[in-house]
Amino acid sequence: SERVSLRGICRSMEVSMTWLMNFAASIWEQTPDNLGVDYELLENLSDEELQSVEIQLDEMWSFVGCKKNKRWIWVVYCPAIKQVLAFHVGGRGKADAEKMLDKLPQRLRDHCQFATDYWEAYYQTIPSDQHHPSKALTFFIEGYFTGVRARVSRLVRRSVAFSKKLENHVAAIGYFLWQRNLMAHHYY
Repeated sequence: SERVSLRGICRSMEVSMTWLMNFAASIWEQTPDNLGVDYELLENLSDEELQSVEIQLDEMWSFVGCKKNKRWIWVVYCPAIKQVLAFHVGGRGKADAEKMLDKLPQRLRDHCQFATDYWEAYYQTIPSDQHHPSKALTFFIEGYFTGVRARVSRLVRRSVAFSKKLENHVAAIGYFLWQRNLMAHHYY
C-alpha cells in the first residue's frame, strides 16, 4: 500500500491537521492493552508444554520530535501464534527491558523460553536458563520488523516522517500492532 503523509491526507480529504490528529487519537485509543492477543492457545498449555514455547524479543529504533531523540520500540513476539504479546517504547537499557517483560502474563515469564540478540539488557533481565541469545533464533521477529518498517512511515529508515509527540508515537504503534495481531487470527 502507498504511504501518504498526514498533510497529503488533509489536502485530499479537505480537513485540517487538528481535525485529523483528533480523529487519529480517537481511533488509537480503541487499542486494547493486551493488543488483542489470542492467549487461549497458550493458556491451554500445561506449564511443561509452555517450556517448549519460544518467544522472541527484539528492539528497533525510531525517532520522536527530531532525529537526535531516539526512542526504542521493544517487542515481544510469539511465532507459535504469530502475534506481538507486548511492546514498550523508551530507552535501550535494563529498566526498559524490565518494563516490556512486565507486560507479559506472569505464567509466560515463568515458563517460556526467550530468544534474543546479544544486547546486554536481555542478559540482565531474563533468567539464564530461559534465555537463548542468538541471531539465528530471532529471524521471525526480524522479519516482522521488516514488515512493520515497510508499512509505518514513522518507522521507515532514512525517512523525514517521524512522530512529533511521544504520546502519538506510542498510540500509533500500538494500534498498528493490534491490527497486525487481528490479521494473525486468520492465519492459524
